[in-house]
Amino acid sequence: MAIPTHIRSVQQAIRTLSRLEREEVAEWILSSPVFEVSVGETAPPYGGRRKLTVEEYLHMEEDVSVRHEYVAGQIFAMSSPLIRHELITTNVLVQLQNQLRATPCRAWSSHTKVRLQVDQEDIFYMPDVVVACGPFTEAVQNERYLTNPCLVVEVLSASTEAIDRREKALNYRHIASLEEYLVIAQRSREVTVFRRSENWIPQVLTAAEDVFDSCALEVNVALTDIYAGVR
Repeated sequence: MAIPTHIRSVQQAIRTLSRLEREEVAEWILSSPVFEVSVGETAPPYGGRRKLTVEEYLHMEEDVSVRHEYVAGQIFAMSSPLIRHELITTNVLVQLQNQLRATPCRAWSSHTKVRLQVDQEDIFYMPDVVVACGPFTEAVQNERYLTNPCLVVEVLSASTEAIDRREKALNYRHIASLEEYLVIAQRSREVTVFRRSENWIPQVLTAAEDVFDSCALEVNVALTDIYAGVR
């Protein structure tokens, strides 16, 4: 089938772009509302087309290199993040870890699962950063997931933005211990803060001098620190 002239023109124009510019075009296309966006690609069926039980999901996660989120029996593979995404995540994690020293609270990275229930359905998410408060007894440390986070942070990407801003923003608030939910943009300086104490009405921080001042923890993180080293 012959390629239409207008498509060929677009292809030629894209070939003239640098690798970074092509990446930005691809991310813009994927984030367009024209396309459906989900947490990730649905993983191949496990044990047939039936839903997985929680026990099957946790057992599977012990033996795979690709991590998955679990929503009501369905699993979703987590895509590999861009370096920029990891830099922002690390900046936030380090700031929280340093400020939480000598407190009963700890910050964890995206390898830590958070378990919750919505309408009696089990859900396991893997936030980019999560904070929970102890005491962390041996029994707690032997668990494979957290159930009592007080702060959850998600760094947006093209494939997850709709999920992070809608599905997760609604589902996370079902966790009784959760007080704050942060959504951090990658390509612009924008941090959206949702607080239980403010009925989850979003507060958007965009100015260079803005600071996320937690109401649940004795921490504050400036946007300049969140985006340190990020173009």
